Amino acid sequence: MKIEKLVFLLNAEEGNPGIYDLIWELGRFNLTIEDKYKIARLVLTEILQDDLVILEKYKDFKLEEKIATIDKGEIDELLNNPFYWYPCNEILSISLTDKGSEYLDKEIPKYADKINARLSGK
Repeated sequence: MKIEKLVFLLNAEEGNPGIYDLIWELGRFNLTIEDKYKIARLVLTEILQDDLVILEKYKDFKLEEKIATIDKGEIDELLNNPFYWYPCNEILSISLTDKGSEYLDKEIPKYADKINARLSGK
């Protein structure tokens, strides 16, 4: 799960266009779609609770018009709503915090080989 956490943080650092992208990050595994959503939600919740990322709501996938930064108390309600996991609605996107950047800087060197293999699909 550590590698997936780092992959999700890298996704946030790149400026992901929606949390649905996190499901695609799990596409290399032979999992059911339900399991992919469960894992994505678990990892996403962890990095949100640890203040490594913030969750933001945008009007569209271009992330040009921000609606709100989501309060931690609203996270479960939004993640339980399938509406927000699809790119054809308002977009929930994660952004790296300063704490998340520090975490990446510290952890990436420890897992560099695994991360490179994971990102290259090997």
